[in-house]
Amino acid sequence: MSKFLFIIVVLLSTYEKSIGHPLGIVGGNPVNIEDYPYQVSMLFRGRHACGGSILNENFILTAAHCTFDGSIRDITIRVGSSIINSGGKIYNVAKINYHEKFNIDTYDFDVSVLKLTEPIAFEEGVQPISLIAKDTEIQDGQSAVATGWGRISTTGPLASQLQQVDVPTISTETCQGYYGKGIGGVTKRMFCAGDDGKDTCMGDSGGPLVIDGVLAGITSWGDICGQVSTPGVYTKISIFRNYIDEIMNT
Repeated sequence: MSKFLFIIVVLLSTYEKSIGHPLGIVGGNPVNIEDYPYQVSMLFRGRHACGGSILNENFILTAAHCTFDGSIRDITIRVGSSIINSGGKIYNVAKINYHEKFNIDTYDFDVSVLKLTEPIAFEEGVQPISLIAKDTEIQDGQSAVATGWGRISTTGPLASQLQQVDVPTISTETCQGYYGKGIGGVTKRMFCAGDDGKDTCMGDSGGPLVIDGVLAGITSWGDICGQVSTPGVYTKISIFRNYIDEIMNT
């Protein structure tokens, strides 16, 4: 079984324990989709697997590891709902564009752009988000916002309601001190964010990290959720602006 499918199976079994308990992102708070209308749920065979962000009416941004072993027959996108696996509207995927250099062992180049089969109808609770400017570097200590339906701890349940957490950013160089650099560690295409007891976790993958109102990171990987010594690792969107823009313009 591939790593992607293993993650999906674990998430689906965990979800059953989370129904009726509005818990979520480590150290987070329950919020409504109207406050974060760009957030989507990426479904695998009808159940929540990863997060994602609305780029425009035709495209969704998520992590490559969420789509690497997937098929357009298995993956759909739910928009406009605060509740996991319920409500909103579901869109089908026409094409999966994960980065050709994505490495499933290291999670480098962890970016995927999904084209939908029909345009998203924008309304309250369903809106796009702008991307961070090309080549913008993430500094230590910037205020960032992460959202998703991920686990409340490394072994905890998924959230039933969308969660939000404020986390400080950690630059690429600083985060390499936690995980190392290069293959198997933090590359120049990654940065980190998190604090003691505040973090993203499994099930948040592919979701947004927002700085000053623009999409700056894609939730990618990490170790123990909510530990200051193992912060969450994010794909650095500023490095991939050309890649993303090129797909959106085709």
